[in-house]
Amino acid sequence: MNLLRTLLDGQRLKRAFYQLVTFVLLLDVAFIFLLPLLRLASTAMMSPTDQHDPTVVWLPHEIHIENFVRAIAALDYWQALRNTMLVALAAAALQTISAAVVGYGFARLKFPGRDALFGLVLFSLIVPPQTIIIQLFVLYGKLDWLDGYLPFLVPSAMGMGLRGALFIFIFRQFFKGMPYELEDAAYIDGASPLRVFLSIMLPLAQPAILVVFLFSFVWHWNDNFEPSIYLTNPDKFFLPQHLNNLEAMMRALHMLLTGNTGAIMAASLLTFLPLLVIYLFARRYFVESIERTGLVG
Repeated sequence: MNLLRTLLDGQRLKRAFYQLVTFVLLLDVAFIFLLPLLRLASTAMMSPTDQHDPTVVWLPHEIHIENFVRAIAALDYWQALRNTMLVALAAAALQTISAAVVGYGFARLKFPGRDALFGLVLFSLIVPPQTIIIQLFVLYGKLDWLDGYLPFLVPSAMGMGLRGALFIFIFRQFFKGMPYELEDAAYIDGASPLRVFLSIMLPLAQPAILVVFLFSFVWHWNDNFEPSIYLTNPDKFFLPQHLNNLEAMMRALHMLLTGNTGAIMAASLLTFLPLLVIYLFARRYFVESIERTGLVG
């Protein structure tokens, strides 16, 4: 009895030790990722005096709201936020729907050349968008889509757009792992492949839908390369574009103070703050969906 109790105590100590080591490692990793964010938020609230005061490390003597006022004005924040939110939401929704349809076709339907076509999809993953941007620019120019949002929405609706091949791959792997008995029972009842997809497979694909939608939304939100090519009207710019031109805009508005980086940090914070808020509300469902889609492990 004493031996058994000793063994149990030893196992508890070993388990507690492993948990402590894991906690310390996770804390270190979290600190590495959070340190730039905390420094960004701290500098955004500092006045120029606090920024040059060696006694001020993290907390300013007073919160300098003027940095955020300058940042909002220079970014044309509310207009840019509306543009970014609407296009990112629409593109993510269209891309999720189209990638689900294409991924289901590759996973469950048999047709000539299926594997070859899927190989081309995977090949497109390694093709940088910079290599085809000239051809796309010429094509969209002929279609009179430049200086508008169609270059972001139409490719997304066609299963393309930002990381479209990756999203097709995610859906294909998810649908491929589902039991075929679900479809067989529906086919016996006379359901068509489209009805099976809409009524049976798609409701079961909620984890993959959430993962793809959030990834697509974040990537469209943060993208600065393609919008800088296709958009020239400042009224249609997204937040990353305004952030990229922030210094020039602040000079034009006579807001750039020598040695004051607080307004620039405030603008950076305001740009990704909506994404942070969305993640705080969706993190639980996002992590669960990541695990159920098999992207980790």
